[in-house]
Formats: sequence, C-alpha cells, structure tokens
Amino acid sequence: MKDSKQYIPSLDGWRALSVIGVILYHGRFSFFKFDSLPERLSSHGELGVDIFFAISGFLICGQLLNEFRRRGRIDLRRFYIRRCFRILPPYYAALAGILLISAFGVIRMQYADLPSCLFLYRNYKPLGIDWHGGFYTAHFWSLAVEEHFYLIWPILLVAITPKRAGKVAFVLAMTVFGWRVVESRFHLLSGILPTGDLTTRSDTRMDALLWGCLAAIYFPVIKSYAVRIKFRQLWLPIVACLAVAVKVHLPGLTLLSAVLIPAMVLSTVLQPASLLGHILEWKALRWIGTLSYSIYLWQELFLPQVTSEMAHGAFRYLQEPGWNLLAILGCACLSRYLLEIPMTRLGHRLSEPSPWREISSISLPTVDSQIAKTA
Repeated sequence: MKDSKQYIPSLDGWRALSVIGVILYHGRFSFFKFDSLPERLSSHGELGVDIFFAISGFLICGQLLNEFRRRGRIDLRRFYIRRCFRILPPYYAALAGILLISAFGVIRMQYADLPSCLFLYRNYKPLGIDWHGGFYTAHFWSLAVEEHFYLIWPILLVAITPKRAGKVAFVLAMTVFGWRVVESRFHLLSGILPTGDLTTRSDTRMDALLWGCLAAIYFPVIKSYAVRIKFRQLWLPIVACLAVAVKVHLPGLTLLSAVLIPAMVLSTVLQPASLLGHILEWKALRWIGTLSYSIYLWQELFLPQVTSEMAHGAFRYLQEPGWNLLAILGCACLSRYLLEIPMTRLGHRLSEPSPWREISSISLPTVDSQIAKTA
C-alpha cells in the first residue's frame, strides 16, 4: 500500500455491501418468504462479516507497515489510542442503548451476557439466537474478534519486524485453520473455555483477518503482477470460485473463503475501473459504507430472528419490515455524526505527540531499505 492516508473509495463500497448482506441475513425471515430464492440468497449474507475482517486486516496491517516505512518504527501508543477512540465510544453507546431499552421492559436481554460485552469476549459465549434474550448482543462477537486481533497483531509486528511479517502471518493463518479443524473434531478446549461457537471464537476465526494482513504485506508484489494482466475484470473469476465453493460446500471451505475474500477485495483496489469497481464507487453506496460500523452496531436491535425476541409495545413496530430499516439508518446516523466522527478526531489529536516529546525523542532514521522493500 502507498500512503496510509490515501482514500480507497471501493473499500467503502465493500463495507456497504458487507453490512447490507448482514442485514439481509438477520432479517431474511421477515423480509422474504421462507425458502424463496431471495431468502436462500440472504442466508449467505453472513459472509459480510468475513469481508469486514478482510478489510480490517488489509487496512490495519497496511497502515502499520506504512508507518514503519515513514518513521522507522511503529508507535503502539498512537495506534491504540486511535483504535480505542474509533471503536469503543460508539460500541458502548449501542450497548448502553440496548440496556436502557431492556431496563424499561421493552425487549428481553440476557444480562448474564453483559460482562462478556463490556470486556469484549462475547465471542466466547453462546450467541443466544433462542428463547433466552441473548440475540440483541449476539452480533458483538465479531467486534470481540477484531479487538483481539488489534491487541495481538501490532505487538507481534513490532516484535518480529515487518521483514518477517509475511512468513509469520502465513504460518499463523494456517495454524488457526489447522486448529479449527482439530477443535471441530475433538473439542479439546470445551471444558476450559466458556461454551462458544467455533465460527465466532478468536482462536478459530482470526485467520480471516490474517489473510487480509498478507494482502497488505505483499500488495506491492501483487500489484506488479496485476498490472501485466490485460483482463480488467479480475473480480469475476474470484467471485465465481467463491460462489461455487459455497454452493457445493467444498472441503476446506473456511480456508478457501478466508483466502478468496481478501483476493476479491484486492481485485477492485487494483482495478478500480472494473465493472464492480465502478459499482462500489457509487456515491450512495460509499455513504452507506461510511455508516457501516454504526449500522452494524444497531441493526440487531431491530431485526429479531425469532418471535420470542420481538419487543413489547410500540417499539415492536420498529422491528417490522420497512420501519426497521429506517430505525437502523436513523440510529446509525446519530451514532456516526454525534459520536464516531468526533471521537475519532479526538483520538487523532490525543495520539499526536506534544512538541516537547518530539524534541526529546529525536533519533536517527532506522528504516532499512531492504526491509521497506520486503514489507
């Protein structure tokens, strides 16, 4: 990747498609007739989470590598301040909103899940798509996976240096896949870890982000090969392979999708003038993409999957098709413009070192040209 501040419009388009897929997946039984073609297609909308993971791995790793190229080091303090102010305020605001509505008896929330939400290990608890009120916080599992990735990968990248990042990321990604296969067969940690779904646990799902990291690490190399290809619709065979793999449920599907999804995203970064690239850069779609994080946080409040999760009183109307989409959009806009943007800006200001600190920390450049080239 080039300058980390360079805006890539297609990524916002991908975010929009991802969150739309998640909404269709969660609301498929109310939006569409059971077993209809739209309902069956919507059942694959959960792949939107994998796209979110791929984008996060690609962008976060790319930003860290760019910082290393520019400064000769990675400032973990700066990274974590920005991430915390970017992610946590909207997240805890959404959690507080759910708690408040539940306190008034409008919805039924499983309060036993509250500690896992507060301390970001919701992915190691049962999702609660059942009769116990856990549904309204179930989607926070993906935020927990991402936060665990943010805690581990930047520190590991500093420890190993970017020169070794590619090999380490590949080994880790394959290790996670291998562990997922073993754990699905033998359930070795079932008596140690809290009961959870293998598709949501960080130790069995983080490879989806690591393949995004690999896309960022080898982006210059991939780009050098891609420019020689005359076919300008690289996304097409990748999407076709993914669709076939999902349809026939090929062995090793989780590994295949973890590889193909970052490749699909990368294809439009490399070829923004492709048909899909043009679609992803539609202004309306990109705007939805900028709201995607806040949309994701609030959407499950208005999309109950089972009758037992339906709200009481007038709030129930906001869970009906049509009104629920307006409610999700309204909450997302409030979250985005009143919290997400101001808190992100504050995080950027707080993460910048003071002039006195800059003076006291001046050192000779340490960027090795070969490391920069390899990274």
